Amino acid sequence: MNKFIVIATIALLGCQNSEKTAPDPNVLILVDMEFSKMSEENGLSEAFIFFADQDVVKLNQGEHPIIGKTKLSEAYSGIDDSKMSLTWEPQKAEIAQSGELGYTYGKYYFTTKDSVETTTMGYYFSVWKKQTDGTWKYVLDGGAEGPVE
Repeated sequence: MNKFIVIATIALLGCQNSEKTAPDPNVLILVDMEFSKMSEENGLSEAFIFFADQDVVKLNQGEHPIIGKTKLSEAYSGIDDSKMSLTWEPQKAEIAQSGELGYTYGKYYFTTKDSVETTTMGYYFSVWKKQTDGTWKYVLDGGAEGPVE
C-alpha cells in the first residue's frame, strides 16, 4: 500500500509541475506599442537602438542583415529621420511557454515628409527576448511592403 501512495504522490506532483500558466502575450503587445510610440515621438533611429538586444539581427529589404547592436547603432547614426515617420500596430503576439522568447507582428506605416507627404504600408515581425532585468528587447526584426489598399 505504501508503494502505491508514493507512486500516486509522484504522479500528482508531476502533473502539477507540467501545468504552468501560459505567459500573457499582451505583455509583448504593450512593449511593441511603446516601441512604436518612441519611434513616432523620438525618431525611428532612437527607438530601434533602444529596444534592440545586444545580439540583434535587423533585416531590411534589399540589404544585408545588420548583426549586433553596435552595427545597428552605426547603421542608424547616419540617418536623418526628421523628415520621416515609422509607426506600427501589433496585430498578434505569442510568448513561448518558457517565457523567454516571443514574437509580434502587425502592420506598419512609413511616411516621408519631403515636398509631398507619402505613406507606404507593410507588415513587420519582431522576435523578442526577455532580458535578465525582466524587460523585453527584440532580437530579430524585419518587414516588407504590403499590397496597395
